[in-house]
Amino acid sequence: MLPHLGDRRLTALQPLELERLYRRLLDAGLAPSTVRITHKIVHKALADAVRLGYLAANPADRAAPPRVVQATAGTVLGPEEARRLLEAARGDRLEALAVLALTTGMRQGELLALRWRDVDLEGGTIRVTGSLAWVAGEYRIQEPKTASSRRAVALGELARSALRAHRQRQLEERPRAGPAWHDLDLVFCREDGYYLNPKAPLDWLERTLARAGLRKVRFHDLRHTAATLAIASGVDVRTTGALLGHVSAKMTLDTYGHALPGAAEAAAQAIDAALRG
Repeated sequence: MLPHLGDRRLTALQPLELERLYRRLLDAGLAPSTVRITHKIVHKALADAVRLGYLAANPADRAAPPRVVQATAGTVLGPEEARRLLEAARGDRLEALAVLALTTGMRQGELLALRWRDVDLEGGTIRVTGSLAWVAGEYRIQEPKTASSRRAVALGELARSALRAHRQRQLEERPRAGPAWHDLDLVFCREDGYYLNPKAPLDWLERTLARAGLRKVRFHDLRHTAATLAIASGVDVRTTGALLGHVSAKMTLDTYGHALPGAAEAAAQAIDAALRG
């Protein structure tokens, strides 16, 4: 909150300013659930200001945080749809971004903060060490907010192949940029090596989905798709949660429990068996 609203007097703070803050955080790639946590923190701080007599009323009471939509069949791509998306992205400059989102479940901010020094193509792993954020008028790579967010992610051959091709393309771009190249070691960046605007992947995804003849989904839904495909394919909830950087298996189960194959039928059969003795 400090970089965005730190220069505002408490008595001048309006609900609309808080909602604009939430929108900026969403545009920077934060998940709606994360922004809602920010709203709770802000609300508590302002409530303390009311209690101590610095404010007459809490402006956060009238500010609407983003709505969190749990992953459902309508917000994720099915296996065939995901394949169509990757086919439409083949050879594109951001192909590897879509491949990693769908195969690792990494958040958009984590992908845009990814640096080559954190990528081990031979060993087949990525170290998630930060997330891209817009702070005080500039891009910064911030430390993960939780220990579970700082994690190692395994790469399949699909992701490794896409990253190799992406690396080669980037090596060819660098000489063309000449002295304008920003040596930031970023995996996903502009053609001059600088941070990629978080809106760019959103626009790119929308165009690629249209080219593939697919319905519109958010970039964050690629993360949902990765998790749903993993669970539906038999990967256990704890492993899927570790892949996503969730704090607990309960969080994973609450969000993606619907994807457990035959879970409802299995529960009904188990109850029947117990009652029959």
